[in-house]
Amino acid sequence: MLQTMRDNAQGMVAKVIVFFIILVFALWGVESIVSLGGGEQPQATVGGKEITELEVQRLVEQQKNNLRRQFGEQYNEDLFNEGFLRQSALEQLVNQKVALVQAEEMGLFASTQAIDEQIVAMPAFQLDGKFSKEQFQNILRLNGWTPLSFRADLANDMKATQARAAFVLSSIDTPFNVQLNEALNNEQRTFRYVEVSADDLKADIQISDEEVQVRYDETKERYKTDEKVAIQYVQLNRAALAADQEVTDEDLNLAYEDYVAAARADEQRASSHILIEINDERDGDAANALAEEIRAKLDQGQDFAELAKEYSDDIGTKNDGGNLGLNTKGAFVAEFEDALYALEKGQVSQPVKTEFGFHIIRLDDVVSDEVKSKAEMTEQLTADIQAEKAAAEFAELQQELSNVAFSAGSIEEVADIMSLAVAKTDLFSRIEGNGIALNADVRRQAFEDAILLDREISPVIETADAALVFAVVEHQPSEVKALADIKTAIVDSMVDERASELAKERADAILTGGDAEWLTVTTKFNESSDAPRSVQQKAFELTLNNSEIVTTPGGHSVVVVDNIAEKSWQDMQLSDELVESGRTQQSRSDMLSYQAWAKENTEITRSGS
Repeated sequence: MLQTMRDNAQGMVAKVIVFFIILVFALWGVESIVSLGGGEQPQATVGGKEITELEVQRLVEQQKNNLRRQFGEQYNEDLFNEGFLRQSALEQLVNQKVALVQAEEMGLFASTQAIDEQIVAMPAFQLDGKFSKEQFQNILRLNGWTPLSFRADLANDMKATQARAAFVLSSIDTPFNVQLNEALNNEQRTFRYVEVSADDLKADIQISDEEVQVRYDETKERYKTDEKVAIQYVQLNRAALAADQEVTDEDLNLAYEDYVAAARADEQRASSHILIEINDERDGDAANALAEEIRAKLDQGQDFAELAKEYSDDIGTKNDGGNLGLNTKGAFVAEFEDALYALEKGQVSQPVKTEFGFHIIRLDDVVSDEVKSKAEMTEQLTADIQAEKAAAEFAELQQELSNVAFSAGSIEEVADIMSLAVAKTDLFSRIEGNGIALNADVRRQAFEDAILLDREISPVIETADAALVFAVVEHQPSEVKALADIKTAIVDSMVDERASELAKERADAILTGGDAEWLTVTTKFNESSDAPRSVQQKAFELTLNNSEIVTTPGGHSVVVVDNIAEKSWQDMQLSDELVESGRTQQSRSDMLSYQAWAKENTEITRSGS
């Protein structure tokens, strides 16, 4: 395709296209050209913020991984409706975008410093309790983030969290509401229930092959495989390029000097001083004379801290013995700093004049990283020099790789011109892959129409340790799984449905007066009991002597309320713990109300609507 375009680039068709583009630019602007190109349509737009297909797919895969962890070896992907997972993921993303839109409308923001502090504090990015840049980059790469995109996502999360915190921290509850809620929480009910287990009904259920075939035909879209591709690629490897770089003795000497200078630049010095100001009552000569006098007293063995307390004009440090604490280079004016860095530990300077007056300075301590010998640093310095030398060459080769890939007809041609080896991946999907397909940019580009359908060579994709181009060499379209492969899953699903229906029918019969073995429970709403939680919740919704059917994890249950022992709100004693509990409940209620309001008042457009 590219070659055809090049061959016809000078023809009349090309000139007409160029004229058309110029005309459109002039009349409607560049946005019209972008819109003509189509591109991937967002799955939803929330307050102007788009939700992409990649975001939905990523969240669906996360849900599947959670299910795999939850069910372990019993996990069967065929039992989980792909459409349901997609809808769940989309709604979750919509809620996230709504929270972000409303937070930004409130004017909330996340500072660079706050983002940095949160990243450094994340345990996932730490090794031996300390932040690791390499660990940070590796985890981001494995999850399809760049540092910039991760920081942007983290900033969005922080803004949404600030909005939630505003409601949680500002919620209040009146004493009456606190007492009323406490009275309801202490209300005791006695109820009976019968649980009809669906599992007990499965043994007698038979599903015919004809029924399985009908279900398969009706729901086959649920059982599609992921579309997959395999690619051939060539890559420039940073480490291999660095290993070929020559390092001379002069290079090592200069690098070691830089290392020593940097280590010393990070050095911190603890110091104390006595300041004698030049002021209206004391001119320069008098200030110098007093400083000389104090210096003499120090030579005679008098205590520095006591002299600072008696004579120093620095009110911020005099009562602390003149202590200035630990400081790096650049913290003080030049004259003070020159004198400080000329001292040995424990040594006291002669009077030093600065714009503030005369200082007598004592160096109390020197704190610095150990400066290693050249022999100890040779290996590390060699690697650093090689990486630095390779950087410029890597950039040139990367540009050359881009040019060659654009004009080449095949990945083998790129490999020949660049003297690189061709490698191939296993099949991978849009969401998941191994090797270089762990990289989200690789997976995204592999499914672009130009690369997947027209079999063009990809643009250069840069990873943490390489730059590569690739071409698709194998395409496995999404297809419906054969009935034989998923028949067991379909049968299991249909048996579960039939058993649940039978359980509901038996529960209906019991509700209308059928015989049953009832279990009786007396409890409060927040207390645990032998009854399933959904049964207990329903018992506290019903009025006295009323009954209803409720769905439980194992089937269906019939619930009848026999007695209600109410509590008066006036009998409830207020306490700090009760008030705090009421505030927590109110803040939760306020947050849910805010989320409902925010969603109602944010423009949401879903694909196809």
